Amino acid sequence: MLRIAALGVTAAVGGAVLVPALDPPDAFAHSHTQLCSELVGQSEEYIYEEFPEPGAAPVETDQANYTYSAELDKILGTLKEPTLEYMDRIPDEWAAEPLDSQKRLEWSYKQYLAATDDPASWEGFKRVYGRENRAFSSNLGFERASLSALFPMDTADWMCRDTNLQNGQTTSAVNQRRQQLVNVTPGNSVSQAQLNSYRDLTRSGFRAHHVFGSTPSTTTAQQVRASGASYSVQNTNGVQTNPTRPSPGSAFNPRGSTWQPSGGAVQSRASVSGSNPLDNQKLQSAKSWVTTNNPRSFGPLRLGGIDWTSLELRYVSDDPDSGEFDYAFSADELSGEADSFGGEATLDLSSDALFTWLALDPKQFWVNLNPDQPDKIIDEQFGRTEAGRVLLEADFELKSTLYANMHPDTDSGAEFFESLEPGPNGELCWGSWRMWIEPLPASAREDGDQLYILDSPLRVQMEPFEVDAAPPGPTCEDLVPESTLDANTQVLIESMTPLIEEAVNTAPEYADLRRVYTARIAAEWLRQRDAVRPGAFHEVIDSGDVSQWPVREGWDPQNVYDAFLEARETVQFRYEYQHGGLDYYMDVTGGIEFPKAPRDPMPEAEFEQEHPTLPKSVRSAKYEAVPDRDVDPEADARTAWLGGGTLDTEPSSPEPTPTPTPGPSEDGDPDDGPGDGAGTDEPEPSANNPPADDELAATGFSGLWQSLTALALLLAGIALIVARTRLRQAGGPGQHVRHPRPAPPA
Repeated sequence: MLRIAALGVTAAVGGAVLVPALDPPDAFAHSHTQLCSELVGQSEEYIYEEFPEPGAAPVETDQANYTYSAELDKILGTLKEPTLEYMDRIPDEWAAEPLDSQKRLEWSYKQYLAATDDPASWEGFKRVYGRENRAFSSNLGFERASLSALFPMDTADWMCRDTNLQNGQTTSAVNQRRQQLVNVTPGNSVSQAQLNSYRDLTRSGFRAHHVFGSTPSTTTAQQVRASGASYSVQNTNGVQTNPTRPSPGSAFNPRGSTWQPSGGAVQSRASVSGSNPLDNQKLQSAKSWVTTNNPRSFGPLRLGGIDWTSLELRYVSDDPDSGEFDYAFSADELSGEADSFGGEATLDLSSDALFTWLALDPKQFWVNLNPDQPDKIIDEQFGRTEAGRVLLEADFELKSTLYANMHPDTDSGAEFFESLEPGPNGELCWGSWRMWIEPLPASAREDGDQLYILDSPLRVQMEPFEVDAAPPGPTCEDLVPESTLDANTQVLIESMTPLIEEAVNTAPEYADLRRVYTARIAAEWLRQRDAVRPGAFHEVIDSGDVSQWPVREGWDPQNVYDAFLEARETVQFRYEYQHGGLDYYMDVTGGIEFPKAPRDPMPEAEFEQEHPTLPKSVRSAKYEAVPDRDVDPEADARTAWLGGGTLDTEPSSPEPTPTPTPGPSEDGDPDDGPGDGAGTDEPEPSANNPPADDELAATGFSGLWQSLTALALLLAGIALIVARTRLRQAGGPGQHVRHPRPAPPA
């Protein structure tokens, strides 16, 4: 509960004055209770003029994007791992430093190592800490923007970031006099503890309101109402004002290029996904530790986990005037908050494929597994790229998928064999054929300098085809008449093609193929635009140089071809019939061809009807992952958008600071650590000089000088509150003082 202390202060506005006395900051609790009038800049127009009544209908609005700054990003890339001796000297006082400071990061790393048996590396922990800090900065901006536009809070009655009302949970805003509270959740879920708290508080006379960052499911909405609270949805996203400068070799920004640096939400999130399950587990554990030990947590975040295997490039924009290039990916959400592993690898694959499609001639985009053509496996240059690897391995997988569906022990295989016409002695045979994958027209919307890839289907084709190199054993041509072979081959094509095509477009084993194909569509659009008006990729297009996007080390197309030949010598399955049985070998050939990437334009009216929020989503996704609002919130599968592109960064980044030799300093703190800003005039933190938190300034004073300063600030605050109160009274009941809000970023 908020404590009110009577202070014997005489001011021009009256004698003894009651003012809110806020709890002093605790080094480990960080109570950030603050007057909402000091935290929230009120809007000119409000969603609600008054606090909504219980059971009020929910309101959903599209707000202008808000901005936020992640202060730690300024130095994060320059920090080197602190030595053990250095960490031994880190004082506990650093726990009181702002969460976005280097000292708090290094103190947290020390505590994390002490609490974890199998910790992530320093680089991993640093990335996790930076990402969680960035997420908090964004969520804090969302909270402020939401409270600003909700209803007036510019009085002394409203306290923000209160930690006393809900059993230690942070409450976004509390009005004790009117018994009202508001909580803001960036996502579309609410914890059970929050619901229980609403139920208890509303029974005691409070009114509770919950703000979601995206539309909740019907079940969640019912739970909120059942707890006695009302809710609203404010669809708005954050734009980071100080994005970091990525490394030159990051995705979509090849080494040696003269482009501006690229980065964004997808690269930031991919960097903490881990390259394998164990690495990912360590990073997710580090994330859990950081969030658990963050006293300013927001609870459920905007999104759940990201399934990196589903990542596909779905949006690109190319502005020849500015040279800027932006992009956005779609990905499936996971039910929990943990991401799958392999984010950087899947992102790099899309990036490498895009540049490969641009650099080489489209006539080179083919692969072929044919026993009669050992010298035509893959184009020589294409075979040196990841895109070439993906296509050739998918071609081999295609044949394996076919024979898995033909196996008589499966439902599809049993039905297939029952449909065949037997030979003279009951043999079930068919002729040889070829099978290949080619693109269908992609559903796309082109809007000026932007391309939205809405659907990118692939087609499986099959047809009879003569192969000279026959598999082992007696051939069907020796056992069954040609007419029977032809009829059964047609049955095979008609029954198997739909099954294989569905697998190619949906099965996880073809995810990489789908991923490189969406990059193929984007590349073809960029190529066609460049022919008319050169853009950011002009130097790459048709350069023939793919040296910057090499295939993984040790991969050889010949090994795939040899495995294909071995599979043709291996019995795939055996089928017993009335007069005996036959062993079936792999007798299919074919390949994959992507020389073209056809597009089927979607009309503007249809696009606006079916994808009304997509343009805003892809813009917002540049700086933070956002949910796909065009997907029904009741759907089992949720989709997220993660973007990136050309970022506006500071002119230069600080040079990395070498790690000093550990040793005590004059004030007893360890020597300035790597990148610690040694030599600045900032005072060191101490018990009498607590560091300021730039985002949520803690309140508390000690010492004579601080007491005098406190008196002056309190007097100024009292005068301001009185002035605001008089302005409200002058406006009459229900009238509110409007404060202009800065224009949203363009």
